[in-house]
Amino acid sequence: IFMKAGIYIRVSTQEQAQEGYSIEAQTERLTNYCKAKDWNIYYKYIDPGYSGSNINRPAIQKLISDVKNKKIDIVAVYKLDRLSRSQKDTLYLIEDIFLKNGVDFVSMNENFDTSSAFGRAMIGILSVFAQLEREQIKERTSMGRMERAKNGYWHGGGFDPVGYDYINGELVINEYEAVQVKEIFDLFIKGYTINQISLILFDKGYKTKYGNWKYPSTVNSCLNLPLYIGKISYGGNLYTGRHQPIIDLETWNKAQKIYKSQSLSFQIRGSQKTPYQATTLLSGLLFCGNCGARYYCKRNTSKNRDKIAPRGYYTCYSRGKTNKKMVIDPTCKNKTYFIDDLDKIVTDEIFNLHSDKNYFDEIVNKNKNNEPNKKEILIKRLDILDKELAKIMDLYQLGTIPIELISERAENILAERNSLQAEINSLSVPKEKMGKSEVINTAKIFIQVLEKGTLREKRVLIRSLIDKIVLKDNEVIIHWSFI
Repeated sequence: IFMKAGIYIRVSTQEQAQEGYSIEAQTERLTNYCKAKDWNIYYKYIDPGYSGSNINRPAIQKLISDVKNKKIDIVAVYKLDRLSRSQKDTLYLIEDIFLKNGVDFVSMNENFDTSSAFGRAMIGILSVFAQLEREQIKERTSMGRMERAKNGYWHGGGFDPVGYDYINGELVINEYEAVQVKEIFDLFIKGYTINQISLILFDKGYKTKYGNWKYPSTVNSCLNLPLYIGKISYGGNLYTGRHQPIIDLETWNKAQKIYKSQSLSFQIRGSQKTPYQATTLLSGLLFCGNCGARYYCKRNTSKNRDKIAPRGYYTCYSRGKTNKKMVIDPTCKNKTYFIDDLDKIVTDEIFNLHSDKNYFDEIVNKNKNNEPNKKEILIKRLDILDKELAKIMDLYQLGTIPIELISERAENILAERNSLQAEINSLSVPKEKMGKSEVINTAKIFIQVLEKGTLREKRVLIRSLIDKIVLKDNEVIIHWSFI
């Protein structure tokens, strides 16, 4: 009876060019090895461009599934570190997945298999060396980056910083982006909040290599980047860079002093004093639920001084068409609201927070039941991408599509996958939120200042409770900051 073998092949980006590690080389050697052993190859499990530091790889996951479903009798790899560079993962796969399900494991290069006691002992020994090699690679990489920082070079990799382009291993000023960075620091020192700076740059139509300034967090990142004063940050230390600074040291120190004097949460929500005064309670918080554009305040003034001017109202930029840069869908007909009517709807909700002690719990529970779990959605998308990647590798093995086209499609999928994984990791970090007592106390203070407080005081308090408000037809959807 012929044994059904599954051959596992992995190449990381760094190893693809190394002799003997290419997909073709591993496939050829393992195929010949199986023929010599009279094993039938059930499936070729291939993970191109994946690190061996973990088992979050599409082909290894398919292999695990097939082993558990008793589809193969033996797993063969060209070399042990192709399976994993982690001692923990290696032993998990061999002992808890393969052997537990009656599947033997063979490493062709090391010339041993788990059907013998000696082979099982060698697995543990070699996996230690595989992990040691990985740790040495990390250490060498870290030392190399440290040396680059000490010599004044940016470490590179990832995204180029706004304001610079990374050319031939050095940072070169991007003049257009540098103008935007300078304006951010100038506005911040003048007293504008991070949130307001984001809106100003967005309204002006400024764009960087990564898009517009829609999110305040992008502004916040710029205010904390020592690169702009010619410094390289690495390992908690600052080194003098070779690149040209965008911001002078005096401006930087002023900005840092202001930044540190305020809590970040209130900076973004608009607690800092500013000459950029809004004229309505909810401006900056309102978004159209149909087209996604912002809402703005529109007031029609009467030419006849004896007549009372019509009431002001909030309307969608796409519908009002007063600012072409803010229009997203010119056909949008979403509802407009009189200013005092919408203000009352929102302030009534805050009144409820204070007067009804159970209302906080109702809001939180409703959000848990109705709001989709963003992390779960991203993980599902990640699973779809892994399946697409597996299909591409199947097509590659069949030889029906040119390798250039396969490489391009695989690179695009991997790029999106890496971006999704980074976002999933960021969602795993808990966001600091106000507790129930703090929320109710803030609502109480808001009620106290609603009648006699200044507009700025009201806006500061309302932004500490609400992140944004989405208007969709007759529905007013409040996104609370404490959820």
